[in-house]
Amino acid sequence: MAIKKATFVLSLDTELAWGSFDLGITALDTAQFYNTRTCISNLLQLLEKYRLAATFAFVGHLMLSECSEDNGIKHKEIVRPDFSWYQKDWFTEDPATNLEKDPAWYGADILEEVINAQPIHEIGSHSFSHMIIGADGCSRDSADSDIALSVETAKARGLELKSFVFPRNLEGYRDVLAKYGFRVYRGRGNEWYGIIKNRLLSRACHLLDNLIAISPRTSVPFKDEYGLYNTTGNMLYLSCAGIRKFIPISSRIRKAKKGINRAIKRGEVFHLWFHPFNLASNPRGLLKGLDKIFSYVRDKIDEGVLENCTMLEVCKKYENT
Repeated sequence: MAIKKATFVLSLDTELAWGSFDLGITALDTAQFYNTRTCISNLLQLLEKYRLAATFAFVGHLMLSECSEDNGIKHKEIVRPDFSWYQKDWFTEDPATNLEKDPAWYGADILEEVINAQPIHEIGSHSFSHMIIGADGCSRDSADSDIALSVETAKARGLELKSFVFPRNLEGYRDVLAKYGFRVYRGRGNEWYGIIKNRLLSRACHLLDNLIAISPRTSVPFKDEYGLYNTTGNMLYLSCAGIRKFIPISSRIRKAKKGINRAIKRGEVFHLWFHPFNLASNPRGLLKGLDKIFSYVRDKIDEGVLENCTMLEVCKKYENT
């Protein structure tokens, strides 16, 4: 197969409080959730400035402006998972109120802003409730019910979901994705330290990797046994929370540029991803870093050596070979 033009893909795990409720939400997390809308608006402005399209993978519940209990049960159509680390009902933290009262749990306004932005961005799925589909304790029925409701919720808003991002990047039940019409998912990252089993050592290598800006591995999307395309996540654009605040923004920029250059050299995909609420950990610094990365992407596009695709677009690009 002839070498393809390199591709830049950006996917965003759009989740707010749904992404961490099962691990415990801190006061700092809550503050970041409430500042995320401004960060998303500024991110959309940057994407418009550099004419770049992204895949916003929404937790389906964020597409709602309100919800309520039905005979004391929240979202009773969802078959509850049985996770070892979370013994409560999966929807215990769901306030069952509305966007005005609890904006960290509802995001119909965010969805509308993304839909109306330019250029046209793709709306993907990050499950309905951030159920950890690939973890022990998530049954097939649980995964099926959650994915089905995410598709139904999007359809009610005139959206057809084709791209999926697994919560916590834990893949599972890919055949269920195929059943509901998905065509592409973001696969598990291919970082060099991913093979390290010791958790503390792996985290230390992760921080070192970002501190000295080792080039990310790029990748080529491939079709799995269910006919879905896997576009590997190549680089997480780190937040500035906790110890990560000691990693200079310049290291993030250098690392991303190395990934872009590698993709160009090899004719592969560089897939950058992050959570929009992470930007709230240092809005000024992280958005400035993205400005420089996006500017570099646009320069390479204008030079004719790189193109920008959403997840679905990159699937179609490789599907037609």
